[in-house]
Amino acid sequence: MLRTLFVPMMLAATLLTTPALAADTAEPFEPFSQARFEALQQTGQPVLVEVYADWCSTCRRQSPILARLLGEEAFGDVVALKLDWDTQRDEARALGAPRQSTLFVFRGGERQVMSVAETDEARLREVLAKALD
Repeated sequence: MLRTLFVPMMLAATLLTTPALAADTAEPFEPFSQARFEALQQTGQPVLVEVYADWCSTCRRQSPILARLLGEEAFGDVVALKLDWDTQRDEARALGAPRQSTLFVFRGGERQVMSVAETDEARLREVLAKALD
């Protein structure tokens, strides 16, 4: 009985730790830091900043949609930074975030758009598209 349970468990453990599978589920967001944000602004690269809180139900709906969209080829150049509302409140306020679930799109040091509490996929696609204008 142990042998019949051991083999499937080992196979599952191997599959879950395979690098190829880990890459497929990689988080598209980098943690926000002021230094990284400023460096990206200097390059002119499009940047999405997601102001997130673990306890925020809107954020939990927003993030998977954004992750899926960021995985699309059209948005491959967008760098996404996740700013923690609870631990980085000063940084969030400096950007002008009124609350968690706020999204900012920057390009070339200029804020292109701010969106608050949006969870509609089509509208989130439009927000990201502003990074490419």
